[in-house]
Parts: sequence; structure tokens; C-alpha cells
Amino acid sequence: MGSTEVKPVLIDLDEDTCWQLLETVSVGRLAWVDAHGPVVVPVNLAVSAGSVVVRTAAYSTIAREVDDSRVAVEVDLVDDQARTGWSVLVRGVARVLLEPAPADAPTAWPTGTKSATVRIRPTTVTGRRLARPV
Repeated sequence: MGSTEVKPVLIDLDEDTCWQLLETVSVGRLAWVDAHGPVVVPVNLAVSAGSVVVRTAAYSTIAREVDDSRVAVEVDLVDDQARTGWSVLVRGVARVLLEPAPADAPTAWPTGTKSATVRIRPTTVTGRRLARPV
């Protein structure tokens, strides 16, 4: 006999829903490609005026490598017990600005001076939700 367990279904999210979900999180992963291949690092982030904002040290690898580069930001929330969750992927171009923290900048969790702002201007925003069937 087969299992009667109801499996979650995968649903594509519209862009407005993706932005709403992005605004609920403060940590995501920033990805880019360097000379050795793909790099993915966790970052504190915020959403502001249609872009994703990250603060970092001016001397950091992020500040050195992502300026004027294509990057991706991924955020998600997963419920292991219910086997449900969602993820949002923002692809775009990063700009690194050495400036005092703008009002829309996230608060970075690690200690140290964060004098660079990375602003990602999206080219695409997509997402999916794993949900129980209704």
C-alpha cells in the first residue's frame, strides 16, 4: 500500500509577494563569481527603494569584488517540521559606495567598522513557496 501523506506543493511567487517576504528578513546570502568560482556569504540586509542594501567593511572581500558586478541575493524561511517554506532570489548589479551609513542601511551583526554600502539594483526578482495543498 502507498503512503497517504499529503506532500507540499511548489508555488511560484509574484514579484510583489517576493518584495513583501524580503522585507521580513534581516539575513540572506550574497553570491558572486570571483577568479576561483562562485562565492556565497551570509550578510545582514535591508530592502529600500526597490533595492537590497548591505553594509560591509571598506576593506572586505565583498567591497573589493562586487562593485559594478552581477550578483545574487537569496533569502528564505524553512519549517523543517512542516516541510514548508519559501525562498526569494534577487539578481542584479551591485554598487559599492564608501559613505556614512544611510538611513536605510541594515545593522550588521559582526563587530567592526562598516563604512561601505553595497546597493543591489535588481534585474529580476523571483520566488517560490513550498506549501501544504489547500
